[in-house]
Amino acid sequence: RDQRKVSKLNQTIHRLSIRLTLAEHENTRLKEALINKRLRRKQGKALPLEQGKDYQGGAVFWSPRKVKEARDCQQQQELEEKQQQLQKADRACVQEDQKQAKLQEVQRRRAARAAARVVHKKEKARKAAKQASRAAACRTQQLQQALKTAQRGKRRSLKTVAKAGSKKRAVAQPQDGGDALGAAAALPPSQSRHGQAIKLPAKYR
Repeated sequence: RDQRKVSKLNQTIHRLSIRLTLAEHENTRLKEALINKRLRRKQGKALPLEQGKDYQGGAVFWSPRKVKEARDCQQQQELEEKQQQLQKADRACVQEDQKQAKLQEVQRRRAARAAARVVHKKEKARKAAKQASRAAACRTQQLQQALKTAQRGKRRSLKTVAKAGSKKRAVAQPQDGGDALGAAAALPPSQSRHGQAIKLPAKYR
């Protein structure tokens, strides 16, 4: 969503830049047309020739020097007016440029903030995923360790039980065999089948 906002802001900045360029060209053309129009209006303007104090009306003849001075003065006035118009148009153009530059700066900062938020969210999500992965790996390792410990304890318990059973069987077998041998040795026949006394050997006495 933030990425779409950044893209939309970039498109808006691009459109504003195009509009600014077109407006500058149009402003230049209008300024030139206005100056040319005013110059055409002044082409038929009378020369600034001063009448004498004793002028009573009628035709007046001027010397070439006076005519040249009047034309030079008129051209100087027109040049000054043209420069003033150009300066006024330049000031208007500068103001418009500053306005558009401020607007573009606002749009640029807004786009930069949106991009920074996108980067921050991505970094936060990456750190959270990394932390979750570490936690899952730690839990898996703990479970494996607990399982190994339980298996070792079970094997030790089985070995202990088997060892105890072996010891009991080993102790029981010698006792039974000794008793049987003792009983057999303790009960030798004292008389023969004919009733005669049997003398035991010395090792059985």
